[in-house]
Amino acid sequence: MFILVILYLGLCSASIVVSQRIEFLLSHFLSKNSVITNEVVLSEYKSTVRKCMHLTLAQIGIIIAGLCVCIGFIWYRGFSGAFAITLLGGALGFGQEAAKLEEKAKTLDCANNDLDKEYKKICNVWGKKPLPDF
Repeated sequence: MFILVILYLGLCSASIVVSQRIEFLLSHFLSKNSVITNEVVLSEYKSTVRKCMHLTLAQIGIIIAGLCVCIGFIWYRGFSGAFAITLLGGALGFGQEAAKLEEKAKTLDCANNDLDKEYKKICNVWGKKPLPDF
């Protein structure tokens, strides 16, 4: 049982760390760039989006593992183990700021039409696909 508790706390902590990392990546990019002005900025945007997409996939795995451990708590302890879901919910709450920054990053202006086409393609992939293909 003690191992489940440590595992669960580790998973919740990992979820918080991943959320904070995504938030840092996005805020760092947005603090330096409010407009996609050239290919260099677009390349930096691609890199940031790529990292965020990979971190999001990792976080999904962490959340699924956390839910499985939570179900184990409930199975083992009964209703008194159900409190554990609130901790995972709290950990997920840390992702709200990152979600706001993601929306802001998807609404940047571009300097010209060529950059705008590529930018919109990246944003579409970010919202629709699990892995980057740009």
